[in-house]
Amino acid sequence: MNDNRPTTQPSLRDHTSRIRHLDAARAREIVALFRRPIPATGPTVSCAAHDHVVAATKGEVVLGRLGTDTAEGIIGHHATHLYLHEVIRLPLSVARELAQHRGHLYLDKLRSITDSVATELGNHAGGGLSLNNLRWLSIAAAWALGRHDGQLSLNRLKHLDDDIALGLAQHDNELYLWGLKQLSPSAAAALSHHRGDLFLDGLSRLPSRVATHLARHCGKLHLHGIPRLKEAAARALGSRTGHLCLRGLKSLSPTEAQLLAEHRGPLYLNAVEITDAVVHSLGQHQGSLSLSPPNGIADHHLAVLVRHVGPLSLGGLKKLHQRTATILASQQGPRGIAGLSGLFVNDVEHVTPPVAAILSTHRAGELSLNGITLLTEDTARELVRHPLLTLDGVASVTDRVAGILASHSGGTLSLRGLRHVSPSGLAKLRQNPGIELPPSLRRAATAPASSTAPRHPTHAEMIAAIARIAQAGEDALSINT
Repeated sequence: MNDNRPTTQPSLRDHTSRIRHLDAARAREIVALFRRPIPATGPTVSCAAHDHVVAATKGEVVLGRLGTDTAEGIIGHHATHLYLHEVIRLPLSVARELAQHRGHLYLDKLRSITDSVATELGNHAGGGLSLNNLRWLSIAAAWALGRHDGQLSLNRLKHLDDDIALGLAQHDNELYLWGLKQLSPSAAAALSHHRGDLFLDGLSRLPSRVATHLARHCGKLHLHGIPRLKEAAARALGSRTGHLCLRGLKSLSPTEAQLLAEHRGPLYLNAVEITDAVVHSLGQHQGSLSLSPPNGIADHHLAVLVRHVGPLSLGGLKKLHQRTATILASQQGPRGIAGLSGLFVNDVEHVTPPVAAILSTHRAGELSLNGITLLTEDTARELVRHPLLTLDGVASVTDRVAGILASHSGGTLSLRGLRHVSPSGLAKLRQNPGIELPPSLRRAATAPASSTAPRHPTHAEMIAAIARIAQAGEDALSINT
């Protein structure tokens, strides 16, 4: 986490991670320190977008739910991260207070929790819950945590009994179970009912029966640790529709490639070795496809891949020659309809004006070149002709480049990574409604602060309060020991 302060100074995460013990009163205080409500007054809202805590935790907005806020006019909260990595025990009264935190809650020191504590933590809303040191769960605790309304991380669980899997399968958000090295068919069958993103990155083998059950999972399925697939597993996953991530897959036989290419939906094969047979099969896959082969992609293989039906993401391409750019620009949308696909070559760090001119003729959909950090005037003049252009890696532009980009007349031009631009250059960019800027640049610099904005503790006040809470915990621990 970056709190936008000099790297020599400890972040808020560093300070809260020194807390080893909390009682209910101190837990209530730490939650209040990180609370960032969004009040509404008439037609306007007051967002603490420049507050140091919001800046340190990305400031995601979580809408309020009826009956959960006592303050009139509170419509949501900035979801701030609260790192309590060193808290070693969690009494029920403390869990009840921490569950009121709006944002991510990290409790990665706890080795065990009671069923009652699990019930309280299951009520936590507005952010993720990380319990990455739990080695075991009771059935009741699994069902309680399965009701959690947010990301749930349990990456130290080494084994999943069927009843535990059934409880966790009630969860409908991101579920991280990286610690599982193997999964029984019955546990896989239970997890197939999970409705969110499922991360099983610790699995290195995928038996056919396990693959068959996981293929029925309707959310995003992540199996990053699988280096090889047997034909039965490839057939099962190939029958699946939906997001499938096999980032660690190293190789595919011709038959396995053909079976897996039957999959429909986003398919991530970032490390797979490119062969003629693999390219031929994947070129027939329908849905977005992501490849980042360690040895690159030859032009004759690219010519086959761009015929793939769906968005295409190609990693590992650092430089583009005119011939390669011509192949990429020839990508067609489904049934030849422009704008329905996309090309993502985000590792390209620089393009010459002639290459940019070729890429600007691409019409299959979005063209993403997020690896480019600086634009010359000549390159900008060519790229700006593309109707759906993403340049989120560009951090700085001159006034002349800003003027060129402001002339974009297509659908959208994304510059969400822009940080440095002069006031005059920014004024030009703001005049084009199709240009997407980061939130800090979208708002007028002269916009007055809302009079309804709540007063939050300063950075120094936060650190002092956290230090006091940490010391109170140390005093309590010393008395107890």
